[in-house]
Amino acid sequence: MEKLYSLNIKFICQAIRAEGWPFFFICLYLFFEYVRPQSVYPAIDVLPFVPLILFLALCTAILSNEFGKSSPSVLSRLIILYGIVVILSSLISEYSNVSFSKLRSFFDWFVIYFLIINIVTNERRFFLYVSAFLLFSFKMSQHGFITWLKRGFSFAGWGITGAPGWFHNSGEVGIQMCIFVPLSFFFILAVRKHVSKKWLLALITLPVTGVGTAIASSSRGALVGLAGSAVWSLLKRPKVFFFGVIAVGLISWVVYVAIPPQFMNRLESSGKDKTSLHRMERWEHGWDTMKKYPVLGIGFEAWTEYYPAHYDPVHKGTPLVHNIFVQCGTELGFSGLTVYILMIINCFFMTRRVRKMARGCPDQFLATLSYGFDSALVGYLVSASFVTVLYYPYFWIHCALMTCLQTVARKKYTSAHE
Repeated sequence: MEKLYSLNIKFICQAIRAEGWPFFFICLYLFFEYVRPQSVYPAIDVLPFVPLILFLALCTAILSNEFGKSSPSVLSRLIILYGIVVILSSLISEYSNVSFSKLRSFFDWFVIYFLIINIVTNERRFFLYVSAFLLFSFKMSQHGFITWLKRGFSFAGWGITGAPGWFHNSGEVGIQMCIFVPLSFFFILAVRKHVSKKWLLALITLPVTGVGTAIASSSRGALVGLAGSAVWSLLKRPKVFFFGVIAVGLISWVVYVAIPPQFMNRLESSGKDKTSLHRMERWEHGWDTMKKYPVLGIGFEAWTEYYPAHYDPVHKGTPLVHNIFVQCGTELGFSGLTVYILMIINCFFMTRRVRKMARGCPDQFLATLSYGFDSALVGYLVSASFVTVLYYPYFWIHCALMTCLQTVARKKYTSAHE
């Protein structure tokens, strides 16, 4: 692991080859999901790359007898329970045809989750997979930062656009930055004693470009999400609270200075401008719907059909509820929302268990990284409270990484304590 921690490129390439085809394909999946070369270069978009890669990952994993190596987890059971709620909600919905036609919105992530947790089952694979996740997210952040630099760090109403797909809109890019920035920061803390000064300087560009892209996105939710993850990080690391406050204060000052005046005006008008009023009206209607259909909601993915038929909004525009919790509650009722909240809580419990297992062990990489996962989840929860992205990659990939973290930690620290 020392060579991996030192980011020896030659050794990393050898390690990827040594881990076999299932791991290669599940890393390739991340590349096509997050970087999306098939969308950037239409000439190569001749195959359904993501389904094909996942199919190859599944086949090679079965042939390699990879399944069954993941540690049992409460989170996996909760995801299965969530899937059951999705099906039940679809069955009783007055829009069953719509619900069943869109089941892939969730069950694609169901399959991807179980593929990842059954393939990324040792420390080498986990390190490489998290590194790939950060590298592909860095592709977004450096593109966003360079775009912002080219326009002279000025404001643009459309913010930053990513590759067509999950991260095409500026708000979606901003949410990914809320995940990427804290995770990359704690990754740097975890490997800082193992890498050269040149590598350390190179790694610092990850969170720096991430913060810049969040500002360039013109997304208020992204900045609030970054602030939330920063505050959480300080509260979870009391031993470095004083120095952390100074660091966060300096970063906040730089961000404040870097924010274009037009963006600052948007922040100051929060709660009073048209966009805010539109969101608040949708939240109010969503809460009203949750009270009318408390058990299983109106049906999975049925909101866009239900809303125009039952409400005449004052603030016209998209019917989307712009909040992951309201989205879940309206479609799946308090049953689905309860399971979803339990999954979130369990993610925090998992990282806490990892840190508890790591006590007394010299290698604290997993424990340090666990703080990054906590802060990333906080960043997601805050920033995604203003958009409808429940079935985007953010949370489901995070859940997969949480289960992998727990599996690897159990193997590593149990043997270390024996």
